[in-house]
Amino acid sequence: MSLPKDCADHLRSTYENLTGKRLGSGHAHEIVAAYLGYPTAAALQAERRFPLTEMAEAEILIPDLRLMDGRVRQIQKDLVGPPDVNGFASVLGAFLVASGHFTGEVWLARDLSDEVNDYVQRNPSEIEEALSGEMASMNAYFDEIYIDGYDFRPNPDALVVTVAGSMDGENDPDRAYHGDKILFTSDLTFERIAGRVAYARPEFDTGGGIDTEGMYDYEDI
Repeated sequence: MSLPKDCADHLRSTYENLTGKRLGSGHAHEIVAAYLGYPTAAALQAERRFPLTEMAEAEILIPDLRLMDGRVRQIQKDLVGPPDVNGFASVLGAFLVASGHFTGEVWLARDLSDEVNDYVQRNPSEIEEALSGEMASMNAYFDEIYIDGYDFRPNPDALVVTVAGSMDGENDPDRAYHGDKILFTSDLTFERIAGRVAYARPEFDTGGGIDTEGMYDYEDI
């Protein structure tokens, strides 16, 4: 069987178990296609560049919930109760992991800002190493990364996310003050692996500099 058919069959079985009603095969296949980032099941079947057979090589899965919203609205009259896009997406994500098709992280969100921030906080060295020169020139201890801006730019080969933020530190009171804050921007490039929603872990391209605004010489106090 193909991965889309496996997913559609599981979705139909789960839906029937939960509601006592049947979900049409065509509807299930269209929901699965939307989950994987395609406007139609036919578009999914036509995928050649990023085959779903590579899904196991991906490390981050970002289901297309907005596309699912539209698809589920179209079939709402055939569903039991209000449309539950997040429920469908959760069922499919759990199935992909349980069946071994995918072993990475599933980011189930319409706004990915929190997921990107969480990833950066769990991998601070990706940014710290790029700013090690600036950190070394300052007599400060750094333990916080703050992100206050996000720009998402999908393209045919990758999802590129630019984050802007700061590294805030605490000056060593026994050493000269050379600032305690670094401003930075970082491009996170998630290369597509399978379908339109399965990616490799992001590559970071980071640059920044010392925040000189408000800096002063302690000796002048």
